[in-house]
Amino acid sequence: MKNIMRYLFVGALSLMPVVLVIIFLKMLAELGVTAFFRISDITHSTEATGIFIFVGLSVFVFLGYSIEKYGKSIFISAIDKVFENVPAVRSVYGVMKKLTQMFSGKEENGVKEIVLLEYPKKGVWVPAYVINRHLDILVLFIPTSPIPTSGYTVIVKKELVVKTSLSLQEASTFIISMGADFVKKEEITQTILREEASAK
Repeated sequence: MKNIMRYLFVGALSLMPVVLVIIFLKMLAELGVTAFFRISDITHSTEATGIFIFVGLSVFVFLGYSIEKYGKSIFISAIDKVFENVPAVRSVYGVMKKLTQMFSGKEENGVKEIVLLEYPKKGVWVPAYVINRHLDILVLFIPTSPIPTSGYTVIVKKELVVKTSLSLQEASTFIISMGADFVKKEEITQTILREEASAK
């Protein structure tokens, strides 16, 4: 009975990535169907709804192309100016835009360095994003699995962190996979062992 339960558990885990992808695609499909019917309620025409959705998708493609090629979009810049002149939403919009640019690498002071930190206690190592710095003080964001955009913001001395060659994408992959995708494991292992040996 124990073996059957173990096999059942291992089999279920092996299919988890497929299940998650199916759930994600199902959510996208439901979102698309919901949007289609809501637009249809307004236009009262299947053809008009199709054209409306096509134009909407084309706008997204154009925005992505212009941002990738020129680094900015006139349309987005216009939206920025509108929100910057609305006191009630200016602060929230500014913070959200800054965070988005930071994690996408579009901002000059965005995440460029991934370090290791002993947190929440000695002997427990976590990857952290260097968000800001001043002199020997670092502002770090410690992401939590499996969603790397949630976590903790801490301020530490530079001497408490250990540098790595991990990229933002590699660190995020490690966090999203909950460590199953142990990127650069040789480097990380050697770094942690070296630091703990020197601390003794």
